[in-house]
Amino acid sequence: MKAADPVPPDNRGRQPFVVAALDRVTDASLWLAMAALAAIFFAYNIEVVLRYLFDSPTRWSAEFVSYFLLVATFAALPKLTRDGGHVAVTVLLERLSSRLQHTASIGISLLGAFICCALAWIAAEETLRQIERDVRMMAAIPVPKAAVSCWMVWGLALAALQFLRLGVSRARKPVLDTASC
Repeated sequence: MKAADPVPPDNRGRQPFVVAALDRVTDASLWLAMAALAAIFFAYNIEVVLRYLFDSPTRWSAEFVSYFLLVATFAALPKLTRDGGHVAVTVLLERLSSRLQHTASIGISLLGAFICCALAWIAAEETLRQIERDVRMMAAIPVPKAAVSCWMVWGLALAALQFLRLGVSRARKPVLDTASC
């Protein structure tokens, strides 16, 4: 059994509106992650040029890079989840029959959805607290913490929806080999 059965891209045209919308939001989130990585690349290069050629380092580049690494990570998480690119240890699953593998993969997907949803909830509560109290980063250029932590909510919530989608799509798929049950 593969670590995760990704959602086949050729089936996206026949999916319900909600699933198609989830795909579009997930794809847009990936583009945002790529833009964040490009911004990191430019920030590093600006820092190197200003520091070593003009002896005038920036105050903002290191913080900018760390914030945008978080954005890139959590913006890419839903696509990674949808495609089954997350790490999976399948040593136990591979010893199960096809029917039990199928059932376990549904359970694991739903557990992943629950965990990501719970983490998104916790992150959302903390982000709202940061907004209410106007909490700022302790940095050279203080920025609102909520502007950074909201990306954790975004990525975890979309990953939860993708795990749920994987679980539902697996539950709808028939088990091919039931003879070894």
